[in-house]
Amino acid sequence: MKTEKQFFLEKYDFNIFKIILWVCTGFFFVSFSIIIPTTSYNIINELMIFLGLMIVINFHTSYLYQKVSKKNKFLYIVLAIITIFICVLFEILVFSNSIHNVYSNVNKRKILLFISIYISIRDSAFFVFFFWLEHFNRLILLYKEKDVIHRKEIAFLNEKQEFEKKFSRKKLLPHYFFNILEHINVYSLKNKNNNELIDKLKFVLYYFLVDAEMEKIELEKEITFYKYYIELEKFRYKNNISVNFNFLGQSDNYEIIPLLFEPLIGNALKYTKHDGSGWVDITLDTSNFPILKFQCKNNYTQHTPKITSSESGLKIFEQRLNLCYDNKHSLSVIQNTDLYEVTLFVDVK
Repeated sequence: MKTEKQFFLEKYDFNIFKIILWVCTGFFFVSFSIIIPTTSYNIINELMIFLGLMIVINFHTSYLYQKVSKKNKFLYIVLAIITIFICVLFEILVFSNSIHNVYSNVNKRKILLFISIYISIRDSAFFVFFFWLEHFNRLILLYKEKDVIHRKEIAFLNEKQEFEKKFSRKKLLPHYFFNILEHINVYSLKNKNNNELIDKLKFVLYYFLVDAEMEKIELEKEITFYKYYIELEKFRYKNNISVNFNFLGQSDNYEIIPLLFEPLIGNALKYTKHDGSGWVDITLDTSNFPILKFQCKNNYTQHTPKITSSESGLKIFEQRLNLCYDNKHSLSVIQNTDLYEVTLFVDVK
């Protein structure tokens, strides 16, 4: 990947090349002039005119073109024509005495017309050539910058894939499933029919192991997972938690990364009160496509440790958000004495 120093050297090399090209152009400009005879006085004037022309053309191609043409290309063309006209007029005025002496026997209007056309073509050719040269160099630099951006995007995608792999290895919590299976086993000893719980556990387990490996998944399937996940958690906590899951809008047009809200819901269920007075209020709103609003509230006891990003998994959650929804999400956390509230807005488009 190229550094800023390498880009500076590339521009420096181009400027040296352009200076050499201007020197060669100046040599031909002075040596092969067909307007006036070659004298020391005329050569000095030619050099001064050439330097002025070089400054004007460089100003146009390096600065004015970028500033004006982006807003109004027609205006820039008009400015370029006016600039060439002024340069031609100035050169004719500088050599007016020499032209008058050399072509005294020739029709003055015809010779002025011929010289004006010649200078206009020559200056326009210089202008077009160096403009093309500058434009070609900018295309090369743009291509190289795009190549650098492309490499950065590839590096970012690789980083994202590595993070997702690490996340996928951590998201399956063995103790969670062991606890659920243990509770189902105890429940099955008392009740003969536990097929419904086993089916829900199978769905959750399959989602963790298979569906969660996908890059994006339908929101409807994700919602089904959360409903089963919450029911299993309530069962694990012996139904001592009141959970209210509200879904507003339609889920048809939405696709999100799997297990997007699981850390937030999992923390809410984990840190709420487990004495029968605990409650969790979850709202998922899709009525403002493509903005997805998620809000989760829960109460907790004064003895519950203060929930920080590192303890609750919010740190990893925020890293995942930044990787998958960079500059397309907004997360706010409010924590009072007995209330914890998380609000998340995500642009899924």
